[in-house]
Amino acid sequence: MLDLDSFFSKRAVEGFKPSAIREILKYGSDPSIISFGGGYPDPQYFPKEYFTEAMDYVLCSLTDKALQYGSTEGVKELREWLINFEEEEEKVKLELDEIIITIGSQQGFDLLCKVLLDPGDTVLVEEPSYIGALTAFYGFQVNPVSVPMDESGIILEELENICQNLGKKNIKPKFIYVIPNFQNPAGVTLSLERRVRLLEIASKYNMLVVEDNPYGDLIYEGDKILPIKSMDTEGKVIYLRTFSKILFPGLRLGWFMGNKALVRKVVIAKQSSDLCTTSLGQYATYEYCRRGYLKPHVEYMATRYARKRNTMIKAIEKYFPPEVKYTRPSGGYFVWLTLPEYLNADEMFWKAIEAKVAYVIGSAFHVEGRGKNTIRLSFSQVGETAITEGIKRLAKVITQEIDIFNKISAISL
Repeated sequence: MLDLDSFFSKRAVEGFKPSAIREILKYGSDPSIISFGGGYPDPQYFPKEYFTEAMDYVLCSLTDKALQYGSTEGVKELREWLINFEEEEEKVKLELDEIIITIGSQQGFDLLCKVLLDPGDTVLVEEPSYIGALTAFYGFQVNPVSVPMDESGIILEELENICQNLGKKNIKPKFIYVIPNFQNPAGVTLSLERRVRLLEIASKYNMLVVEDNPYGDLIYEGDKILPIKSMDTEGKVIYLRTFSKILFPGLRLGWFMGNKALVRKVVIAKQSSDLCTTSLGQYATYEYCRRGYLKPHVEYMATRYARKRNTMIKAIEKYFPPEVKYTRPSGGYFVWLTLPEYLNADEMFWKAIEAKVAYVIGSAFHVEGRGKNTIRLSFSQVGETAITEGIKRLAKVITQEIDIFNKISAISL
């Protein structure tokens, strides 16, 4: 058998790490396990009839273009529709050469890393932060430095202190990566005041802002807060969005927005990766959006997911011990749990599996594996009855762990 170890690149050996979510999702195939793992949309909400209508039209009327190679930048009609969408819905003004269609927003991370980062570079991230972004950063052998968060998002005083301390060491972060709306995994939202101040700090320390917004349209309470990109007058904000949460993840369509020079570099990097994003999917999505189906669908999903969130919060309030803290997201897919510091959610995971309930360990969202007393729960793909039952099962596991700790502590005294 050929030993390939000597052939692997240093990046493949040291940088690439398996996704904790992907590893956990295998338990979702067991119907007896209630999984709060992956942040998947609920397929029962997919607009199958309307999208089939759009796809049928494309296959019948635009066959040659839809089944052919397309431009690396993406289908012009879809990009133009997205430009209007961004201006109307989010006050983000774009030109055609400031937007590119990617294979989901994850490809946006990959391309961003290719054009901006060298091994050893430093980037700033929220803590906790999105696994997919951390995975991309690790793969490119950069150093993510975490900034603490609270219920209103990233703590800007901590951010400025970190920037000052790094500056004393002659370390200049390339960018700060944030998810301002219903953050994955913590579920919190960055306030408008902090968005304004974050942009000021980025300008002061001459770093870019990477703003990721996969969930921003799924609002359950309160008003939409304008994205940081809408306030950008210097071209410092890179804005990532996706159809995965508001339409279908199987489309693998996202859009990447930034200043012209950066987008041009991203286009060139994408040409060496996959030439172009699926033409068929882009034309079908454009036709679906052109017919006015997207906005009503998003509003429909928001009402349904709000019910699931309410069910999960109600069950947590009823069954969880008071030692457990949790977030109440005003949108998105996730509730974040903070257990007492003496509990280890990594180790407790296997006891939860025995109790037929699964979650994502919070340490996977932390730099250097911190946060072992934290858990991410996703309510998006689970039915309301199953949500209540799953929370009851998890509450029992947590309560038992707390009781064990208390008994051991009493004996040691």
